[in-house]
Amino acid sequence: MEKVIKLTKIFLKNSFSNMDAKMGVSTKSKSKFLLYGLLFLYFAGLILFLGYNLLEGLILIHQETIFVGMILFAIFGLAIVQTIFSSINILYFTKDSEYLLPLPLKPYQIILARTNVMLISQYIIIFLLGLIPLTMYGILTGAGVLYYLIMLLSVILIPIIPVLVISIIVMLIMSFAKLTKNRNKFQLIASLLVLIIVVGLSIGLSGTDDNLTNEEMAQMVVQANGMIEMIKGYIPTVDFLIEALTTNSPFTAIIQILKTIAITLAGFILYILIAQKIYFKGLVGNLFGGGATSSNKKINQKEYRNSKLYKSYIGKEFKNLVRNPVFFMQCLLPAILIPILMVGIFYMGMNSNEAELEQMMQIINQSSTNTFIVSGIVLVIIQFFSMFIYVAITAISRDGENAVFIKYIPVPLYKQYIYKIVPNIIMNIVTIVITLAMAQYILRLPIFTLIALFIVATIMGILQSFIMIIIDLKRPKLNWDSEYAVAKQNLNLIFPVLLAMINIAIIIGTIFLLKNINVYLGIGLLGILFTILTVIINKYLYNKQYELADKIL
Repeated sequence: MEKVIKLTKIFLKNSFSNMDAKMGVSTKSKSKFLLYGLLFLYFAGLILFLGYNLLEGLILIHQETIFVGMILFAIFGLAIVQTIFSSINILYFTKDSEYLLPLPLKPYQIILARTNVMLISQYIIIFLLGLIPLTMYGILTGAGVLYYLIMLLSVILIPIIPVLVISIIVMLIMSFAKLTKNRNKFQLIASLLVLIIVVGLSIGLSGTDDNLTNEEMAQMVVQANGMIEMIKGYIPTVDFLIEALTTNSPFTAIIQILKTIAITLAGFILYILIAQKIYFKGLVGNLFGGGATSSNKKINQKEYRNSKLYKSYIGKEFKNLVRNPVFFMQCLLPAILIPILMVGIFYMGMNSNEAELEQMMQIINQSSTNTFIVSGIVLVIIQFFSMFIYVAITAISRDGENAVFIKYIPVPLYKQYIYKIVPNIIMNIVTIVITLAMAQYILRLPIFTLIALFIVATIMGILQSFIMIIIDLKRPKLNWDSEYAVAKQNLNLIFPVLLAMINIAIIIGTIFLLKNINVYLGIGLLGILFTILTVIINKYLYNKQYELADKIL
């Protein structure tokens, strides 16, 4: 156990050492603590605001126990998402793996240390998401000391099972790494397979009993513990913890928490037994298996001679994103996956109750949806999805130490900046099209409104791309030891979220001030506003193209 603890400390030190420099914050800056504090207060305040309003409404109708279930399931879901996007990188794609194999370490020691790193890195966000609203629940409901002890244990225990299950899936897939001749392609395929398997399992386990009538389902949801009954049996640990946090009996609470601990320990033992058999197959296969791509490919000189500069440059950016598994999973895939998942969840939810869907469609058909308020809401949803597009904000950083070559190739820097943000603009357009297609399906908006929304949303996407590459130029992360550091250990990724929140505030403010304005006039005013901002930022990028490259060394 001592070796596991030491290994965990070493892995954590490698992950978090020089974190200020990795995040783009000067270690000598006295303002770094203020920056981190402001970020913490911002997210804590947002969670408190949303959680308080939700909990207050549930208390009024005596449904407050549902709040606990919602928070615990949110933590469970977040653990799944984080593990999907980080497990392959932490278990296999770290550069220190090749130095571990010759050491006198047992497989379970390395596995436990790697798993500890995954869990600890998740707790940073999960504690913020879980402890704040659950503490607020305890205060508003007058809970005792035992509640807060169980609350802390619950937040610690919940992420463990999803981390173990998804890690085993990753190990099973990666155990075939030695069979492939192209390691990069296999890593990409493995990442996608993990995602597909987990989503498939989630869909398979999320269905409720089809034999329930609408009246029975309504009664279950209306009852205080209805939601608990609907999910009971699918995720035992979460079910036990909900019972432990909502019961009035201390004895019952202790029994439920002990049951959760027992299941978690059993899961850990089973995890180690399976992982010891398969982990090193994938690790050795990933490090030494397969080989480089074939070097006997014939070069099509005509293709290169006739290729346009912008096509080659933009194509290079896309290839870098698609071929690199880490960049694909962390920067590109969320921009596509999250809108599709949101649409899919909504579609399945509505089609599970045809009567409710028909009633909603009747209401929509009877009322006018072609209003500025509705259009503004659609733009807000598009901006929400833009938070997950990390292509432009890492455009320079992804090149690492090779980024300096943009100063020496015979292409103006401004043109290179534009070529680098084109993939970000394209990903924005993908999310815009998905959102507008769903809006058209639900709201039946006129074609001219859809075109107007598309134009304004695209302008906002271009503005976001300009601002993000300027931030990446001013705060480049070039000295990284793994691609994972660019996509995860990078404070710059907070800026797409902040910009989206500012844009959402502008849209909501405009709706509030001009709610009765004509839809096309309102959309037009927003379009003019964001066009002016885009022109200003573009001019700044052009005029400062050489100064902005000063930090690329």
